[in-house]
Amino acid sequence: MYLINYLSLQTAQQQFIAIGRYRTGVGLVGPKDGVNHTFTTPGLEKFTQNLPFLTISVYFNGVRQTWLDDYILVESGGAGTGFDTVIMSVALRSWDHLLADYVTI
Repeated sequence: MYLINYLSLQTAQQQFIAIGRYRTGVGLVGPKDGVNHTFTTPGLEKFTQNLPFLTISVYFNGVRQTWLDDYILVESGGAGTGFDTVIMSVALRSWDHLLADYVTI
């Protein structure tokens, strides 16, 4: 019984968070010159990485990437300031597409 109530609460939290702070199909910003690996969220947006049910999803040319295998996340302002940077394992070229879905903090 407790497990069912916990799962229902978690689902309700996901839906509430997603309504106002969920971003989808956001183009990450950075030069696509065949050398650069580092891309940031547009503006001053930061995303959360500590919610087990809502985290960033990165798509490279339409294919969802795997954290640690294909990219890592960085808080450019230091620990506790919020994640805003994605470092890809490959350098992007001008024709590549890099999009992300995430929840802002």
